[in-house]
Amino acid sequence: MTWVDFTRGTGTVLLIMAVAGAIAYVGDRVGHQVGRRRLTLFGIRPRYTSTIVAIGTGMLIALVVTIVALLASREVRTAFFRMNQISTQIAQLQAQQRDLEAKVNTGELVVPVNALMVPFFTKIKQGEPIDQRLAQIKAFYTGAVAWINQNWATRGLRRYVPPPGIDKTLTQEFGAPRVTTASLAGDLLMFVTAPQNLYRNDTIHFELNLIPDSLRVKKGGVIQSLVIPGNAHADPQLAINELEQAVASVARTQLKLPPFLSDNVQVVQGYPSLDVMAKELASGSGNYVMTAFAAEDIYPHVGGIPIVVTLTSAK
Repeated sequence: MTWVDFTRGTGTVLLIMAVAGAIAYVGDRVGHQVGRRRLTLFGIRPRYTSTIVAIGTGMLIALVVTIVALLASREVRTAFFRMNQISTQIAQLQAQQRDLEAKVNTGELVVPVNALMVPFFTKIKQGEPIDQRLAQIKAFYTGAVAWINQNWATRGLRRYVPPPGIDKTLTQEFGAPRVTTASLAGDLLMFVTAPQNLYRNDTIHFELNLIPDSLRVKKGGVIQSLVIPGNAHADPQLAINELEQAVASVARTQLKLPPFLSDNVQVVQGYPSLDVMAKELASGSGNYVMTAFAAEDIYPHVGGIPIVVTLTSAK
């Protein structure tokens, strides 16, 4: 319990006590005045009339206060009329949490979140007419469903069944003006990823992603570099591994590539060779710069980040 919750709860209790005291006081005074004037109600003796009036007054005040609270506060309405529903929802969420915790701790992970679920893409050419674009996307969706059920269902996942009205859903989502605007600006690339971790016996879920297939780095462009002190214990392979992680970070944060692309860093060539790098680092006493260059024009459809790694003496 936080200090704010404790303060709010204490204030609520004190307020209820004050309201109850006020109701009791008003009811008592009204009953007292009725008794002094010896008023009667329906022929009842004044003593009993004053008691009835006092009780009725307290009840009426309590009713008015309750109605005002209901009108003024959503939380009060919830507490009065939806508490059982909320308790049921809480119990369901707690059960789901326990199931998820058990699945994470003991379940067999089949597909991690954001992983590529089909090994192919579809490229939508710039300015593609909307009817052709939608036909291409629907064909891609159909092929993706077939591939997913054929390959992932055999690995412990339950088959994916397209929901009713999927054709209309695809038309609404990918025929929207924002997609048309993006298509007019350049080529688009569509691919399929997992929106959540999928464990054995889970029903297959996936999502269609559409991103601009634009040039992110020109061939020969510098992506990232590291400074390495030259010494006998320097390991060029460890430095290359660190450089690959740095390139992946740049691809995610600056190049805006999805994880399955940004994390797929491929060293296609090193200058000089790894053995020569090791000898240079071991024989030198100064600093060296290890640099990652784009091995080709980097677009999303390339499928990863091919790099060329060079080692030069720092000047």
